[in-house]
Amino acid sequence: MYYKFHGFAQRLLAAAPADAYSPQKPDGLPVHLKRGVPDRLLYRTTMALTIGGTIYCLVALYMASQPRTQK
Repeated sequence: MYYKFHGFAQRLLAAAPADAYSPQKPDGLPVHLKRGVPDRLLYRTTMALTIGGTIYCLVALYMASQPRTQK
């Protein structure tokens, strides 16, 4: 019932370079900001789009809930 890994999977499991990226370093930064400026830019852009989209949806719901005035 136990299978051996062959080919690519075996090489993948055997390869463990010492200089590989490790987000587990205790430097006090959250994991989503470990790689510096690009991560900060991506995080802030994502948060701005999320907050903007939420506000847009709330305004659209408010406008849809108001009765239209008939002329």
